[in-house]
Amino acid sequence: MHQEYLKAFTAKADSDGRILAVWLEGSLAKGTADRYSDIDIHLLVAEADKESFLPDLESWLSGVQPLVLFKDTFPGQMVTCITTAGMRLDVWLHAADTISLDRTKVRVLSATEECLQFQEVCSDKEPKDIRTTLKQYLNEFWRVVAILPTVLGREEHIAGFMGTTFAVMSLTEVLIIGSGNQRDRGVKNVNAFVPRALREEIETALTMHSINREEIAKAHLRLTAIMQRDGPNIAKQHGVTYPFDLEKAVLDYISRELEILGLSDSLNELHRR
Repeated sequence: MHQEYLKAFTAKADSDGRILAVWLEGSLAKGTADRYSDIDIHLLVAEADKESFLPDLESWLSGVQPLVLFKDTFPGQMVTCITTAGMRLDVWLHAADTISLDRTKVRVLSATEECLQFQEVCSDKEPKDIRTTLKQYLNEFWRVVAILPTVLGREEHIAGFMGTTFAVMSLTEVLIIGSGNQRDRGVKNVNAFVPRALREEIETALTMHSINREEIAKAHLRLTAIMQRDGPNIAKQHGVTYPFDLEKAVLDYISRELEILGLSDSLNELHRR
């Protein structure tokens, strides 16, 4: 399905003199796509033609395959689309006569002469700002967990259930960094980047027999135990100071509040150092 769509897309682009180049990024560019992947496609339009092309973009894309969704996600830069066949697209628009690309991250489908230039990329370059990213996810995890007493005390079971999603997202990113795998796919792809044993542990932690205060509390605290156990070692591995003061403050607060709520048994899920 992807290849048929891309063939039609490229043919239409080649017939439009305003489009100088078409290329893919993401999983389709890297060769890691499967039947469930979306398409990250980029268009280079001559600077002089941008103003005339933008208003036509929805109808232009509909000419490749009819759309049921056209969302101007980043106005003038990127639109998100879904076709009648269920194809999901992120279409990026670039206005320039030439553009510089990283050869390792793109797959060129079409280009006029000399409109594309390729950067020289050092293969052993460190992942960009990995320490800052790790700090952000560590802090975000504990910020999310600190909200647990609020949703339980108010009996906001839906919000409490949603909270496990935000907690596991931060936890998963920390574990991915700790595994040494550089993530190159979106939130829908975790299996390739988190070791199997940890994936299974997270899946077990998220198991709830019903959506009530006890089950929500235990799910959060099982995730918390994984962070308590693995977070400090991952931080040390990357030369990052683990937020022990933040962890302690959050756990002390949670412990007091859960005892008041009659949920002190759920604290047995925590990791004991």
